[in-house]
Amino acid sequence: MVNILLSQYNFHEKWAREIILKYMNFNNKIVVIPFSFHEKWISNNQEWQNAYNAEYGKYYKEIVKPFIDLSICEENITWINYFEDTQDKMKRVIESSDIVFLTGGLPDMAVKRVLEKDLLNSINKSKLIIGASAGALIQLNNYYLSPDEDYPEFMYSDGLGLIKKDFQIEVHYDETDIQNRCIQKVLKEKTDTVYAIKDTGGIILDNDKITLLGDVVTFKR
Repeated sequence: MVNILLSQYNFHEKWAREIILKYMNFNNKIVVIPFSFHEKWISNNQEWQNAYNAEYGKYYKEIVKPFIDLSICEENITWINYFEDTQDKMKRVIESSDIVFLTGGLPDMAVKRVLEKDLLNSINKSKLIIGASAGALIQLNNYYLSPDEDYPEFMYSDGLGLIKKDFQIEVHYDETDIQNRCIQKVLKEKTDTVYAIKDTGGIILDNDKITLLGDVVTFKR
């Protein structure tokens, strides 16, 4: 399995493009799993359509844009609909795809829904998993969140365990004092390495080999 961890949906840009292209081709089938939404934002199928529908969904274009820009056919991109798709269909689509894409949003909600729908084993069979922001965090065994507008207090939480290697990440790293304090706290309590991923940065974990892309700052204990 190859895991790609990002802060934003911009891996088609110059800082990442050349290396990312080594892991995909135009024939690849992509499955997007947009499970990280807040129930206040999306609570039924119509609200899901307003967010992710191909014709008018608010977030559709920004999520598919990098794949299309990297020459993936748009018709090869399938979305998992939390409200409409059966569990059997979800599993079938995931297991028949070449690349799983995990969206940004609320990581704890994404983990909850993946487990609720019993999709972890299917995702674990994937050859390439790409995640942005929340979709990057949940790939770890456990992750932490620095305080922000969605999570006012520092917290640790369980991820999906798609990555076994022992490190932590700070997404959307902006070199703020609160982020730096949280990084030092995590280094003291949890791990000896934190990768702080800026909005033009990413990490590729290819088996045990780690490659840093773009703007990533490494903090060591």
